[in-house]
Amino acid sequence: MLALLTDREEQVLRLIADGLTNREIARTLSISEATVENHIHHIYLKLGVSNRAQAVVQALQGLLRPQSEAIAVTDAGNAS
Repeated sequence: MLALLTDREEQVLRLIADGLTNREIARTLSISEATVENHIHHIYLKLGVSNRAQAVVQALQGLLRPQSEAIAVTDAGNAS
């Protein structure tokens, strides 16, 4: 199910699971709060959930890739 998430959506979901607010997520990822809200909306649709708590439950059930793998994907995406 989480395979449907983009790398950025997965990053946002990880930060939600860490307890960050939308504003904190925006600062961390250097994006606007509106963009964070857009990512969260897509996460909810893709996971079939309606709130942050339900999305976090999905994450905590071990459905996210191991963090080291997610970092490797992110780093590879930043390579120029």
